[in-house]
Amino acid sequence: MSSEPSLCTACKGLVHRLATEPSTEPEDYAVVAESFLKLEDSCAAGCPLCRLIRQKLVHDAFTTTKSFQDFRSVSAPIHVEFDENTIWVYSPAQDELGYTVQATLYRRPEEKSDDGVDDLRLKPKREIDDTENGMIHSLQNDEGLEAVAAIARDWISNCLNRHMRCSMLATLDQSGHRAVPILPTRVIDVGGKPGAPKPRLVVQDGTPIQAEYFTLSYSWGGGVAAGTKLTPSNLETMQQGIDMASLPKTIQDAIIFTKKMGLVRYLWVDALCIIQQSNDASDDHTHKADWALECANFGRYYTGSLCTLAATGSLSSDEGLFLDRPGLDYPANTYTIQRHTQTGQPESLVIEPSLPSWISCISKGPLTSRGWAMQERAMSPRILHFTVHAVFWECAELSANEFQTEKLSNRIGWPRLPGEELLSQRWLSEQSAEQQLHNSWYDLAVFYSGCQFTFPSDRLPALSGMAKKVWAMCAEGPEANLCLQQPKYYAGLWEGTIQRAIAWYSVWRVNRTLRYTHRSHQRDGYIAPSWSWACLRDDHLQVRFAQSHQPGFAVYDDEGPRKICTEWKFPLEIMDIKVEHTGPDPMGGVSYGKFRVNGMLARVIGVEREMTPSDRGHIFEFFRTSSSGEEHKLRIHLDSLVDRHEDGEKYIFPYKHFHCLLVAFADEDTSGDEDLKLVGTQRVTTAALALRATGITTDGVEEYTRIGLVFAEREVLFGEAVKTVVDIV
Repeated sequence: MSSEPSLCTACKGLVHRLATEPSTEPEDYAVVAESFLKLEDSCAAGCPLCRLIRQKLVHDAFTTTKSFQDFRSVSAPIHVEFDENTIWVYSPAQDELGYTVQATLYRRPEEKSDDGVDDLRLKPKREIDDTENGMIHSLQNDEGLEAVAAIARDWISNCLNRHMRCSMLATLDQSGHRAVPILPTRVIDVGGKPGAPKPRLVVQDGTPIQAEYFTLSYSWGGGVAAGTKLTPSNLETMQQGIDMASLPKTIQDAIIFTKKMGLVRYLWVDALCIIQQSNDASDDHTHKADWALECANFGRYYTGSLCTLAATGSLSSDEGLFLDRPGLDYPANTYTIQRHTQTGQPESLVIEPSLPSWISCISKGPLTSRGWAMQERAMSPRILHFTVHAVFWECAELSANEFQTEKLSNRIGWPRLPGEELLSQRWLSEQSAEQQLHNSWYDLAVFYSGCQFTFPSDRLPALSGMAKKVWAMCAEGPEANLCLQQPKYYAGLWEGTIQRAIAWYSVWRVNRTLRYTHRSHQRDGYIAPSWSWACLRDDHLQVRFAQSHQPGFAVYDDEGPRKICTEWKFPLEIMDIKVEHTGPDPMGGVSYGKFRVNGMLARVIGVEREMTPSDRGHIFEFFRTSSSGEEHKLRIHLDSLVDRHEDGEKYIFPYKHFHCLLVAFADEDTSGDEDLKLVGTQRVTTAALALRATGITTDGVEEYTRIGLVFAEREVLFGEAVKTVVDIV
């Protein structure tokens, strides 16, 4: 009879300590391996605890194949830290990777077994019941691929036939059934012509074709540039057939999986279905005209898709959908340690295998941070997320995965990252009032502003589909009649919300490592008017709005909104707004924008040029004396990072003077709480646009451009200010 695999020497010592020395000190730790490769050697030798440790690190700490492979090359040791209730695993890899690899492994639930013995089941935070578990399949073989395809077919069938929330979002035909969509202008026929195995490009000519199709959401990276893409010169050739070997791996996998599913014949992929830029300069006009026309239809294409295949775990198109599953390399089983508590009571410490979570696979997946992918996800009625650990399903009614096919429990699926819930069509199905839709829109803008773009000028075009969806729900009319309906849309802002929506400010992007050699897009051309939140150019910054959507909250700090007032008031009078678009899409890219306003304008002069910023080169604080002689603090959030002084400590504040335009003020309510204070030490009573004069005057009205948002007490800025009409571009 074969015996169970034995523990390695390091884990024997760890188990002994866990069994005999329950600690209350969080500093207690043990080194279980000299490096991750040494940990894998122990896994290969069969150590059951090393396998559990490796599995948990893999599932929680790595969202891409690259990050996993990078970590395998470092020499940092693997530590297990513990106290009486919790066990953590981490690797201090800062010197080699720039960050610590860690996973919050297990925690002790407060429960007892039927016999009265404490049952210390150290479970992952979002663990699920073993009785609900299915399998995680390898996609490197046909058996695993077919198993996932069968699960996906069931998800799609159930969504179409049983999901009430999803049916509410569907476009219906005259008989009341889900309408078969009109195909995009061009699609890939994955089956090819009869007798010809090659996929081919299909171009609609004349009568629109109605048929089901899939869409692909992915990050281009370098794969598309090196592989086949649609250009004017190969348009005819691609209609005869496309050489699969010439395509990036992700597109190859999407074609293979579409055929494997057997539900649709057509696949829409932007690189193959929109005319791309080529090396021939004479093609530029054709490329730009086709892109402008197709870009306006992106939202419709993804909304009409039967299902979107999302390469959520791939950094670029050369990685593919069918990623290696490192969590399957060394299968792990439950391991139990018997011990006594400090009070002498017996207990079982049960360490169970971990499972991939929604946050590690989807929320932190590389595709989620891409701007175009956010709209593709938000507009798609059904999505299959291909990640490095598992395939996940998302629709308006169900979140699931291949090992829990019915529904993710709260513990493994939720909560998502802040704002991420708005990416699902669930937010569209749950909204009703126009104001609620607008509130959700600006919550979405906060999340979206942290997304990445190869070309920042795409930021507004990549929102076009979502903007049309919100417009249609507000206007209760067909999306085709945009010019005849309300509300109006101005470069990311909705009519009726302008006063509130321009009171945005910049913060350091969540989960970004500080590297001052940041990527800025100051010379990348026009993105949006300076008053629009969409104009941010620095990769390290994203926006927040000065007022939350519930009265009584003001600006955000690191701990969230601080309640300091009964309600924000927005006194700015909007006199006129003009926006010029780059193409035919009235909700797409813009080439110019200006609004004329009437409000309280004040000048701030004598600003010290060399200052230490409050936060990484874009937030500065300085003092001003009010008319009463009291000193008050001003806090300005600049819309871009500024240059560091040569001494490496201070930063050069770029403006000797600027103007402030009052956009919001609040009456303080400090009853019963002396701690109602603003970010820093001063209470906030006003928020003001920081403006710089352009030197242009039109009809006697001076023109300004926005440079940031200022928070300060009312008297210090606007005690003697007068109402002034200004233009802001």
